[in-house]
Amino acid sequence: MKYSNVMNATKKVLVAGSLTLVSSLLVFGADNAHAFHAGKKAKIQGVIVSKTNDVLKLRADDNSIATIDLTGDTKIELKSALGGRDPMDVQTLIPGLRIEAKGKGSEDGQLVAKEVLFDRDSLRVSREIGTRVSPLETRAATLEDQTAALDSRAGQMETKQGQLEQTEVQTQQQVTEVKTEAVKANEGVATVNQRINNLDNYQEVETATVYFQLNSSALSDEAKEGLDQLVQQVLRQKAYRIEVAGFADTTGSAAYNQILSGERANVVVHYLEEHGNVPIYRIITPAGMGTSQEAAPNSTSEGRKLNRRVEVRVLVNQGEVAGATETSSAAVPQQ
Repeated sequence: MKYSNVMNATKKVLVAGSLTLVSSLLVFGADNAHAFHAGKKAKIQGVIVSKTNDVLKLRADDNSIATIDLTGDTKIELKSALGGRDPMDVQTLIPGLRIEAKGKGSEDGQLVAKEVLFDRDSLRVSREIGTRVSPLETRAATLEDQTAALDSRAGQMETKQGQLEQTEVQTQQQVTEVKTEAVKANEGVATVNQRINNLDNYQEVETATVYFQLNSSALSDEAKEGLDQLVQQVLRQKAYRIEVAGFADTTGSAAYNQILSGERANVVVHYLEEHGNVPIYRIITPAGMGTSQEAAPNSTSEGRKLNRRVEVRVLVNQGEVAGATETSSAAVPQQ
């Protein structure tokens, strides 16, 4: 085999590796674009994947990509737990934030937003994603540089063609090594891309329900024991978050029940922090849900007893778990 043919094959491998690197980092493409009808009202829900000036790219629930145009008249608001709305700055619209956009379609199939809504939990998750995406993107750039370095190495080998024609077997071995390194670089990019996609993927691993006496937010001994057992399981997890939601039965006014359900949620959070040594940043801001989401009908005393509760859910971020596992494996010295 002529060395020029070998080098041409090497170049093809490197070019293919580079194309794979670029395509694996693209978050969206034109094939699944979401088009809006011009002049017609529309709304869409999804997760922001990019923001350029006043234009958002949104991955909708059907996995299509929609373009959202923001104007000076666009209302950007945060939904509160009590149903109110707080005005927010456009800077809060960051990748990873789940939003609902309402407006009218434009001539080019985009949505000119009249209002953009999101809730506090989504804002918190998007900020957590932001703190983790940056190092992953840095690693992707490093892998890209490695591919460029391999391309440069192939060029240097081509300049020595005359010297290496007599050692074709050795050259073939070097080409094989370059191919192997290119494959490893592409595999690394695919792994990084998968971790980025999993950063908003939470899996429920543990749950607990705490019950309360009528008109009370005090923890019983049984409730404390249940929370202690939950903490023992939680501390074994990596990259976890704890979601706490309080509820009340229909006894009393709606306003009173809203406050009481919030107090119950806060009592559980304080116990987890003070007695369970759960870091505060692991706990999502507790929510008082009032009499919503009945566990049982409120028409019976037994049903009302089941509704005087706090639900605790332990969620594990799959992207962070994969990253921690990878880092742990990389720390083991090779034999």
